[in-house]
This record gives sequence, C-alpha cells and structure tokens, in this order.
Amino acid sequence: MFAAAGLTWSMDVKGEQVRCFVVITREARDAGGEVHDRMPAFLTDDAMDEWLEPVKLDRPGRDNTIATLDGSSEAVASTIQQYIVERKLNNSRTANAADPTLVEPAGQ
Repeated sequence: MFAAAGLTWSMDVKGEQVRCFVVITREARDAGGEVHDRMPAFLTDDAMDEWLEPVKLDRPGRDNTIATLDGSSEAVASTIQQYIVERKLNNSRTANAADPTLVEPAGQ
C-alpha cells in the first residue's frame, strides 16, 4: 500500500459546501515513468507524520517540507517494480477481483 501527499479543503459552490481533494504530483522517477511523466509525491511513515502536522508553514518550513517530500518520494519510488500483467485485469466487468492471478506477471 502507498501513501501520497495531498491537500483537501471545502468551498462554496452555488450555496453548497463541497469537499475538494488533490494529490500532489512530481516528475516520475519510478518504473512507471515509462508510462506517465508524473507520479504522486509518495510518503514514508516518517514523512506522513510530518505531512499531517497541523502547522502553518513559513518560508523555511516550506523548503523543509519540499525536501522531505522529495526524499520520501524518491525512497518509495525506488522500491516500485513494474511488469506486464494479463489483459484480463483491465476488464472490470468480467475480472474476478478476488483472483490472485490478476496481478501475476503475464505468461506465468
């Protein structure tokens, strides 16, 4: 399981409070970079604790947070591996979500 940095807030839309959420992304530096040029800013456990601290960031604090996100994301991304899976994984109507073979490398 992965954790990624994100931001959430509420805003008024036509008189109704709407909850918004974004995932912070960065340049892809994992195996998926061959597929997409962006990836989430992944969080290690320590970085997640820091990310969730409810403090207002001043300029030095922002720089430290960016450095933490960079290091954390690099650490997690370096553990990601990619491999080709069978096409049946892409069909949500017919694939059995409980079938463990869905995530095995193709041809095994």
